Amino acid sequence: MGEMCYAVKETYGVDKGGFIAGQVFRFSGFVSEEGSLNASRSADEHYVIVTYWRSFDEHERSHADATFSSKFEALAKMCTETKELGYEMLWQGMPEAHEPATP
Repeated sequence: MGEMCYAVKETYGVDKGGFIAGQVFRFSGFVSEEGSLNASRSADEHYVIVTYWRSFDEHERSHADATFSSKFEALAKMCTETKELGYEMLWQGMPEAHEPATP
């Protein structure tokens, strides 16, 4: 996975192919009692790779390229299932900084 991620950032970085940034997550085993709406409180071990691209077209071009496909092919051999889903960001936020109260 590390080789694939490195290849993506170095080969397709913003001006070279539209890649902006990425993150890799491993499922920790935590399932929220408060935020889970279905009855099942379990999930199989899995990883999530989140990448940010200027466009879906640039993402797809990178995946059709031999540099990426050779790295992804090696990773896919270790997986029981892979899915790539595209999302459009609707909201992003941070807490506002507040001045400390004066005594």
